Amino acid sequence: MFLSALATFVFLFLAVYLTSRGFPPQQVGLVAAGFGLGTLAAGPIGGTLADRWGRRPTLLAALVADAAFASVLAFARAPALITAAVFGFGVAATSVFPALHSAVGDLVPEPDRPRAFGLLYWANNVGIAFSAVVGGAVGERSWVALFLADATMTLLFALVVWRKVPETRPAPATTAGLAGADRGWGAVLRDRPFVAFVTLFVLFLTVFFQFQVSAPIAMLGSGLRPAQIGRVLAVNGLLIGTLQPFAARVFQGRDRGRVLALGALLVGLGYGAYALCRTVPQYALATAIWTLGEITSLPTAVALVADLAPPDLRGRYNGAYGLSFGAGQTLAPLAGGALLARAGAAALFAGCLAAGIGVAAGHLALGAARRARAARG
Repeated sequence: MFLSALATFVFLFLAVYLTSRGFPPQQVGLVAAGFGLGTLAAGPIGGTLADRWGRRPTLLAALVADAAFASVLAFARAPALITAAVFGFGVAATSVFPALHSAVGDLVPEPDRPRAFGLLYWANNVGIAFSAVVGGAVGERSWVALFLADATMTLLFALVVWRKVPETRPAPATTAGLAGADRGWGAVLRDRPFVAFVTLFVLFLTVFFQFQVSAPIAMLGSGLRPAQIGRVLAVNGLLIGTLQPFAARVFQGRDRGRVLALGALLVGLGYGAYALCRTVPQYALATAIWTLGEITSLPTAVALVADLAPPDLRGRYNGAYGLSFGAGQTLAPLAGGALLARAGAAALFAGCLAAGIGVAAGHLALGAARRARAARG
């Protein structure tokens, strides 16, 4: 996962690359939206393939396609070709996760899953931080070299999977007795507790992803300079890199619903505190609060997906979970931008606080329902 995260140059520097090529801001936004659309498509595609083909073939296919689209972007000049390549890159890059998360769910016993997914999340963030530093230096010299480096690192990850990662998909005997049952997406959609969890998580992610667009705009409105905003948001990466490996031990054996409720509350409180912030230290403290919610929530959420998913449907369940990220990343700038423009930053961040409290209450209710169902057998 660390190797994969090292190859995030395209995602991190796409907007900068397009702007340097003379694309106007509106066109940059439209092209970048192709990545979001690809993310939405990747969940169902990657999840279905992980269940039908297997985890390893899906990982390999997604990684090779990822490298191919990054290579196309290195040399593409026509806006239509760039847009198509960005969409394909979004599909390929995000299709990795349903297979990867399903493999971890196959291998790791339930009590250890939060720690396993926490370590993956930590490795991903450390790799992204490294790629941001290295990618910026490479991009100043050559955009072609940057995208080809992305492709090369992705292929290196594929090589590791090919040589070292066996297939983990449960044998057909695991699902004996289920013949004739709907074991496709219909079974996922009929799982009402899981659908309710995904719905709550879309709302959670709509709040969480405000740091990408609306929060920096609000910070600018408070008089912070871009360099100061960068230092504020760097608190997020610093805390994840420092605390994530140890956080899972704190929540080991805890009820997933209660942990998710705590995480949602912290994210809501952190963004809600932005309404009171005016200085860099104040914004940094508020960022630290919602980062603690991120550290608490994201590994626990994917561990819960592994708990809820039948072994033969883990790919589809993880694909549906991945779909929530595409929806959250799409809704966050739309809802945040609209609230910011019409009602101001205070209303936006008050809404984030209210949503965080609502999501926390929802997780507590769902957790109680799961415990009652487990007690009934």
